Amino acid sequence: MNIQKAFRDLIAGIKLYNVWLYQAWHELSAKFKRTFLGSLWIAGQFVASSLALSIVFGGIMGQSLQDVLPYIMGGILAYNLVTLPLNGGAEVFVGAAGIIRNHAHPYTYYVFENIAKNFMEFAHNTVVYLILLVIVGAITMPHWIIILTLPLVLITVFCWVTITGLAAARFRDLRYLAPFLGSLLFFMTPIFWNADHMTGPRAVIVHYNPVYGLVEFIRSPLMGKIPPQLCWNQVFIMLFVGIIIWILSFSAFRRRIAFWV
Repeated sequence: MNIQKAFRDLIAGIKLYNVWLYQAWHELSAKFKRTFLGSLWIAGQFVASSLALSIVFGGIMGQSLQDVLPYIMGGILAYNLVTLPLNGGAEVFVGAAGIIRNHAHPYTYYVFENIAKNFMEFAHNTVVYLILLVIVGAITMPHWIIILTLPLVLITVFCWVTITGLAAARFRDLRYLAPFLGSLLFFMTPIFWNADHMTGPRAVIVHYNPVYGLVEFIRSPLMGKIPPQLCWNQVFIMLFVGIIIWILSFSAFRRRIAFWV
């Protein structure tokens, strides 16, 4: 019965797509209301950090800006989306505590709204990414396989955002631990360094880093490539484990969220 209620909650959340899409857009646009540059502030940090890392590490590795910028910029773009369970997932229920106590929205509504807001940022920055690559003369045609890989990433992110949100609602220390892990993984994931550079025992940083597979599922198609086989294995493991844990945890603890927050 609890599993049925969990899936009814999921279906009810999906049916409210017009509400959480509007609310996500409203929250995103409200942050930049009455500013001169508006939504360009969304891309400001993204462009600045990408250019800085590309200039520095491109010089260290002896690569031209045309070669290193798409790799680093695509990595940061993908990383910001796939690490949502760590960088935003912990707040998905706790941050909506007032609404949860006073409204009977399905709990998946808050997860969908959180993901929609971050996906809008991702889409906005993707346009900026393509424009910047045209400017530096490094543009390539994205591979069609992104039509398959991007939905798989979003489903995986949905499962883990829900899991992180549940855990953080029950154990509040996770609200501070999760962003710390997100920052740590940024340096341990091939974002501005190449996975091939890790050999010997250090290769475990790549082989057992699930974030790497999710990042490459977005970055590789944007660069016109198919993700490596290792990344397919990592993503399908993350997806399968995420679905199982989502079913078990959301079914068991969904009714307790209102008391925990």
